[in-house]
Amino acid sequence: MEYTLKELGWNSTYNKYITKNNLQDIVPGRISNQNGKHYKVITKEGEQSAILSNSYLRSMNNRSDIPAVGDWVGLKINKEINMCHIQLLLPRKNKLSRKVAGKKSEEQIIASNIDIVFIFTSVDQDFNIRRLERYLSMVYEINAQPIIILNKIDTCKNLDEYTEETKTIFKNIPVIPISAKTGDNIRNIRKYIKSGKTIVLIGSSGVGKSTLINQLLGYSRQAVGEIRDSDGKGRHITSSREMIILPEGGIIIDNPGIRELQLWSSGEGISITFQDIEELSIFCKFRDCRHELEPGCAVKKAVEDGKLSIKRLDSYKKLMREYKYSQLRRNIYEQRKKDKELGKMYRQVHNVRKLRGKK
Repeated sequence: MEYTLKELGWNSTYNKYITKNNLQDIVPGRISNQNGKHYKVITKEGEQSAILSNSYLRSMNNRSDIPAVGDWVGLKINKEINMCHIQLLLPRKNKLSRKVAGKKSEEQIIASNIDIVFIFTSVDQDFNIRRLERYLSMVYEINAQPIIILNKIDTCKNLDEYTEETKTIFKNIPVIPISAKTGDNIRNIRKYIKSGKTIVLIGSSGVGKSTLINQLLGYSRQAVGEIRDSDGKGRHITSSREMIILPEGGIIIDNPGIRELQLWSSGEGISITFQDIEELSIFCKFRDCRHELEPGCAVKKAVEDGKLSIKRLDSYKKLMREYKYSQLRRNIYEQRKKDKELGKMYRQVHNVRKLRGKK
């Protein structure tokens, strides 16, 4: 199927970049799927298979240099073998990232060039305000609109309680209750879907992301798994990120359920998510108040007066501790990386001098 670049999210910024860097000979495309070293890239002539070129592999410095779903890339097409080589990565408008699972302090890009993020939760055992705060802290790091989706309203007996609690805590964010299974209120989702606009779905396994995509497409494209009755959790059915062009022209990126979400942030997302606490802290007696046992703490006073939930304050502290620890780990990682590079340079110089001495 053929698309215009504009339908894929292309804009004048990329045109300027192409002209400025004299890249008119490359074929622009947007990554729709990645499976190991192999990519699917959508161009205006349809979907192409691609791999990274040797020159691109040599230019990579970090894990974040690996092209991700949603990235715009420049291709060289080899029609003889029906394969494309990714020559370059165009500048990202933004990127939704988390820390890689495990001990390594490296960035994992979930998706890039995003306009809207649908944060999915279901109104059952999966519903968790603290998890929503964590997702929002990640989304607020980028210039994209967050929208909270409360799914499975067809099986919920106390929907008003879930909706009211969510809207009370997240006052400036659209909250849309839906049933992806029955199609109830899907019309409220469709108004955000516009040609060339990219929407990313994030949430736990089993909350209905794939079911929503099937509703929007009008047929069962995405595999849907069963939910365990014991804890309401689902199996990982969606195994890889995928960019899908919707019939009404919008672009949606499906993600596997996120089990481990360690923030990769500058701290700005946390500050925006917990703006109420940040504003209260201005009135604390001490500028470096930790909101623990310090006298004159405006935040603790708000908790005592019932104006601020202790659970929300604990969530804020937890995310701030995690952020500061991740910053420390990243600094150590970067320093070790520099030391390793310096050591390599030193060995190269030493070997050259050694060879010259022999001559």
